[in-house]
Amino acid sequence: MTIHFTQSCPTCGRRIEVRASLLGRTVGCRHCKAEFLAAPDSDNYSRADEGQLLMSRVEAAIRRSEIESVPVVEPIVDPVTAPTQVAS
Repeated sequence: MTIHFTQSCPTCGRRIEVRASLLGRTVGCRHCKAEFLAAPDSDNYSRADEGQLLMSRVEAAIRRSEIESVPVVEPIVDPVTAPTQVAS
């Protein structure tokens, strides 16, 4: 029998079940794809721990945005309707 605990996603707030074997490891929310440290909800964290957890979430979001970034595509220019450039 696998033991689970319930944790709120720090990004979207949804309650998710996490396997106890993952305590202390980085896990991902199935709903918003945020990554965070698996730890049971409690008020035992210090402010330093909260700051460190916040920074790790920010860094993970930045990494995801770099991986998932959409390539920039130049707009299609219609030669009939596009304004012409006058050489000076």
